[in-house]
Amino acid sequence: MADRAVALSGKTGLFAAALVAGLILAALVAVFAAADVGAGLGPADWAAVRFTAMQAVWSAVLSVLLAVPVARALARRRFWGRGALITLLGTPFILPVIVAVLGLLTVFGRSGVLNQFGAALGLPPVSIYGLHGVVLAHVFFNLPLATRLLLQGWQSIPSERFRLAGQLQMTPRALFLALEWPMLRQVLPGVAALIFVICLTSFAVALTLGGGPRATTIELAIYQAFRFDFDLGRAALLSVVQLVLAGAAAVAALWLIPPISLGGGLDRPLRRWDARGGAQRALDGMVIALAALFLLLPLGAVVLRGLAGVAELPASVWQTTGNSILVAGLSVAVLALLALPMAGWIATRRRGGVEAIGLMGLAASP
Repeated sequence: MADRAVALSGKTGLFAAALVAGLILAALVAVFAAADVGAGLGPADWAAVRFTAMQAVWSAVLSVLLAVPVARALARRRFWGRGALITLLGTPFILPVIVAVLGLLTVFGRSGVLNQFGAALGLPPVSIYGLHGVVLAHVFFNLPLATRLLLQGWQSIPSERFRLAGQLQMTPRALFLALEWPMLRQVLPGVAALIFVICLTSFAVALTLGGGPRATTIELAIYQAFRFDFDLGRAALLSVVQLVLAGAAAVAALWLIPPISLGGGLDRPLRRWDARGGAQRALDGMVIALAALFLLLPLGAVVLRGLAGVAELPASVWQTTGNSILVAGLSVAVLALLALPMAGWIATRRRGGVEAIGLMGLAASP
């Protein structure tokens, strides 16, 4: 252990960032070198670009807007099972996308729980396929992510600030404007940009819930260019467009939004004096309950269907599971070697240029 504080060196982070950017760009250059890019993109490709950008914007905006009241309610309340619920917020990222989509179909599909309930009330069935279905699935995946990131933002506000607000008898609105809104101004753009980039690379969701060619994303168009047409030039151009969209989101989130300092504290336990009223308790409880139902109903449907067949799985499945764990462990090790120095570089800089390179890794087509 060091006897004194040691300054973080940016050289290692810069090297890791250059390595990541080089690997991404080298793949694109290799595809360009072996392809004929003179034809450019056709009308169907630009339609895919427009649909991808539109669904990513809607998904990011709705995920972030819905996550704000959920994260605020979780930050203000302490109840039995709170830790388990926060842990379950990471479950959608663990499940394979197709499996999670099947859970959504069980709840929101034509024969799902909601349509059956609506039929009992005499309401017409609602289709999940199309733009709204893609956005719904993306909100299901990204609402928990946005909630956890925003919850960390709330926990970063020193508890002394809330104590002082309680002593000054500030109203909930005044406290929100004085303490919570500055934090949201700092955190929301990055969260929205991250979700936007994740939704840019949507493949399985658009494939299963898109409902037709009009719901083609850039990732689907890249797959079609490789798999059916073997048009490497078109695939490379679409990949560049995807990276440009992700880069624009990173620039907007990391450079155009001014950094805001939340100050420091003594790391005391957080107590909230601003939400003791019965109406506020009821509102927070309703928000948490609705978010939990939206998350747990599809997951519960997947678990109930899967448990019945666990004992009948062949031995090859368990062998494949072991291979997956091995690959995941090696991937995490490599990721840590690259991410830790990049995180150190980001922590010592006001502008997150290296963070933008990290978003490039998410935006690059597999």
